[in-house]
Amino acid sequence: MVDEDDSNEWEETQYESLDWGEEDESQSRLIEVYHSTNKAAQAALVLIIAGIVLLGTAMSLNGILSDDEKAAGLTVKTNEMMDDTGIEVDEEGGDVDEDFVRQVLRGGLFYELGCAVLAFIGSASLIRRQNYNMVLIGCTAAIIGLGGFLLSTITGAIALYLTFQCKHEFGINEPDESW
Repeated sequence: MVDEDDSNEWEETQYESLDWGEEDESQSRLIEVYHSTNKAAQAALVLIIAGIVLLGTAMSLNGILSDDEKAAGLTVKTNEMMDDTGIEVDEEGGDVDEDFVRQVLRGGLFYELGCAVLAFIGSASLIRRQNYNMVLIGCTAAIIGLGGFLLSTITGAIALYLTFQCKHEFGINEPDESW
């Protein structure tokens, strides 16, 4: 039988034989769940810029709609451009009226506002790294928006590129096709 005194004694060789998990001093002790970059933050910033450009475009369209002289001037300019290109509105050679121009401006205004809202929602989802599909919708809305000098299109494309590069931060893994 084994004495109680024998079982309480611990030999130094037994202690060294235990596997303590060899530590490699060149590696850090931090556990990294996924590789995190700042590309998502950069894409969110660029998408916010696209949203601001789209919002500015919508405000300028609203300014034209609220000023009667600007709307009348735009109607005259539209008719001049139609005459120069040879495009006729109807068979009688009539001109575009101001109501039609206001309808087009109003439609463009709501289109730009919708694109701006989607861009802002996409940037918020990008910052939180949630809902990858909403981020893609926000980038697409920035691309198809009509922002001044196509600035929203360029910034939306940059945001989309950066979003594709940080796809893994949303928990989406690339399928392994190396068979």
